[in-house]
Amino acid sequence: MSNTLILANAPKQEALDYKMQLEAQAQSPLLVQMCLEEELKIEHAQEIKRTCVLSYPGQKIYIVAAHHFNVFAQNALLKILEEPPAHTRFVLIAKHKHALLPTILSRLSCEDRRAKASHARFGLDLCACTLGDIYTYLQDLDRKNLSPEESKLHIEAFLFALHESAIPLDLDLLHSVDQAMHANYLYYRPSYNLLPLLLKVLELRDSRQF
Repeated sequence: MSNTLILANAPKQEALDYKMQLEAQAQSPLLVQMCLEEELKIEHAQEIKRTCVLSYPGQKIYIVAAHHFNVFAQNALLKILEEPPAHTRFVLIAKHKHALLPTILSRLSCEDRRAKASHARFGLDLCACTLGDIYTYLQDLDRKNLSPEESKLHIEAFLFALHESAIPLDLDLLHSVDQAMHANYLYYRPSYNLLPLLLKVLELRDSRQF
């Protein structure tokens, strides 16, 4: 039995669902133990080490799910992940691999169960929009009084539209996207953030660089 890392959008809920799945499929004695925390700390790791060695006649699976994994807690679990007790398997559940140390990752097989986030469609056809279309679109965005998070979604939608239109993301345009993201968090209006990007698109189209 190999220890496993499951990547999930909601680690705690994934742990509960996974436990139910394991118990429903079990055909022999099975003990599922769980540690569900916002942050896995050293005291949690010590409790896991203490309880996982307790004897049980069948298979044991220990599910550890957290949004954050304290470095000291990870180091405390390293030895037991490397040499788990007999008939015991560990399942760690996190939002992303970066939550765990390379030494921990090297001892786990990985399964990605994260739902792929869909993205909003951009409000303009980058291959056909005119300067007038851009002006109308940006005026409409400014009237909506968008929050920085909502404005960020429009910049991300622009990037997806750029990719779908096969317009090259050159260094100049990439720098403009970085500036737009920065200006967005300074609460600049969407028209200020997106106008340089859209003008650059028109320039690329006119010069037939794609």
